[in-house]
Formats: sequence, structure tokens, C-alpha cells
Amino acid sequence: MARIELAKVVKRYGAVEAIHGVDLEIGDGEFVAFVGPSGCGKSTMLRMIAGLEEISGGTLRIGEAVVNDVEPKGRDVAMVFQDYALYPHMSVAQNIGFGLKMRGEAPEVIRQKVEEAARILQLEDYLDRKPGQLSGGQRQRVAMGRAIVRKPKVFLFDEPLSNLDAKLRVEMRTQIKRLHRMLRTTTIYVTHDQVEAMTLADRVVVLRGGNLIQHGRPLELYERPNCRFVAEFIGSPQMNILPGTVISSDGSPAVELDGGAMVRTPGLAAEPGRKVDVGIRPEHIEACSEAEADLVVDVDVLEELGSDTLAICLWAGRELTVRLPAGPGSSFGSNLGLAARTRLPLRFRRDCLHVFDAQTGVRL
Repeated sequence: MARIELAKVVKRYGAVEAIHGVDLEIGDGEFVAFVGPSGCGKSTMLRMIAGLEEISGGTLRIGEAVVNDVEPKGRDVAMVFQDYALYPHMSVAQNIGFGLKMRGEAPEVIRQKVEEAARILQLEDYLDRKPGQLSGGQRQRVAMGRAIVRKPKVFLFDEPLSNLDAKLRVEMRTQIKRLHRMLRTTTIYVTHDQVEAMTLADRVVVLRGGNLIQHGRPLELYERPNCRFVAEFIGSPQMNILPGTVISSDGSPAVELDGGAMVRTPGLAAEPGRKVDVGIRPEHIEACSEAEADLVVDVDVLEELGSDTLAICLWAGRELTVRLPAGPGSSFGSNLGLAARTRLPLRFRRDCLHVFDAQTGVRL
């Protein structure tokens, strides 16, 4: 295992700078996920760590060694790709052991290591099959087995589950989580799916436009995003954002929303007149009586998920997503008879409000 350190790392393609001086430390045995929209630089960062892309500036360390100019094979990292990259004419056992064979390992050693990896990944019954006889999830496990047998210092995953269906993605997340718990190998996992990042990683790194925007434990990013971009990117469904203006109400800070409603914001330190965006997550909005309501909305679309119901509502020309409990014993959802065009009074949980500067997006 190994610690990884990026210090002022830059990547340029000609005159275009794709990665802008990123500083990041990844602890020995830590599982870190890189997330962000397409083109944010997450795969480029991974490929620089792997040695598949040259670093244009800054320093990259794996363990105690600076590896800026070290070839990929000298970095002792193993990479699992999105497309599996298996040899179709080889059996599962041959695919898993191929790298060891190229390194000149003895056949008996290769057999032992392949069998150990197959046991860990529950592939014992498939060792004689060819990749074309396997499901997508099984093929991805073979690719992971090929990485495991090398016992590298670092595992690198580049969107490994994006080709799988929803059920298989959930199953493979569990497999990867178990694998890391068992091996405790330093792991970097690139994904565009923030749910994958939240459920798998010890720490999530959010990237945008080649810049590191925020990093921290998944719940830290969820509960206290440092800007509007992170607030909207982390969480599913995404956070509701309502523009407004800071006012003083009875000497206490509040925000007058652009639709005309007023929301008290205890602890907000911002001068009256400042343009802001108020953020509230769908699960932090509650149905209530009209006397208690911050807003009265019109229900537009209902998405009944069984455990809860997502109500897509309209207010002042904007959409507002609300997560309401549903099912037996619930007073909401189908049991209340909610339907399109139903008027629904809502209140915000005051301890769950987020306020961002309207111009910079920075948290206030």
C-alpha cells in the first residue's frame, strides 16, 4: 500500500490547461472517489497517477518516491477500465494470470494467486470459461481479479460500472466495498455517478473544469457543501435552489425569495440587500398546515417509489422537488390522495437551509 501526494499538479495540452495546480493527499489504504461532470478532469487525473498521461507541472509522489518521470510499469499500480480489456481467446484463469506470466512468475505461483483471487471474487466456477460466456458483472470481476493478483500499491478504477445495468451496478458496488475492506489497498475510483462515490468512498473529491472544488467525507459534502456547485452535484435528487434577497425581519436575518415568500435564516451573516440563493434538499421539506407553511405549491408530477414519494411541484414559475414518506401508515403520498394540481403547503427545516452568494456561488 502507499500514500499518494499531488502537489501543484498541472496538465496542459498545447496552450490549453486542463488541470490547474491541484493539491491533494491520499492516505495509505484510503478509498477516494473523484467525481464531477464530463470534462472536469477526473479521468485525466487518474491517468496521470497511472503514468498514462505526462504531468506538465507539479509533483506526484506514490509512497516516498517522486514518479513524475516513472513509466507506468514502474509505479506498481493496477488499473481497472470501463471496458474490461479482457483477452477474448483466453479463459478467465488465463486472463487473471496473464500479467503474472509476463513477469515470469512460476506456473504454480500463478495458479495459487489466480485461485485466491477467484475465491475472493466468487469466480471459482468460471475459471475455464471465456469472457464471451460471462455476464458484464462477471467480466468486471475478472478485470478486478487481474488487478488483485499483482498485489499493487494502488488500485485505480476508471468508471468500471458504467456499462452495467442498475441491478449489477449495485451488486458490484458491494463487491468493490468488500474487496477494499479485505485488502485495504489505496484506491482511487473515478465516476460520474455521485451515488457510487457516496456509497463507496472514505473521501470524495469534487472536480470542475480542472479545479479541485471540495473534498471530504461523503456526509460532509452532503451536509455542508462549500458552494452551490457541490450542493447541486452531491445528492439525489439534487438540492432545490431558490433565488432571493437578504432582509432583516424583526431584527433577525431572513431571505425574501423572488417569488414573494420569506424564509428565516438563523445565523446568516449577510448584509440586507445581498442577492443570494437558498438551498434546501427534497428530504428537508415537510408537508404542513397552511398556517405553518413557508410556501404553498402546486403538485405537478408524482413519482411513487414505494418507500417514499417524490413530488415535483411548481411555485413562482420554478420547480421544487419534495421527498414525502409513503406506504402503509403514512399520511402522505397515495394515502393522502395527492395528485397533479393538488395544492400542498410546505415548510423548510431551518437547520437544513443552505445559503450561497448569488454571484460567486460561495457558501455564506
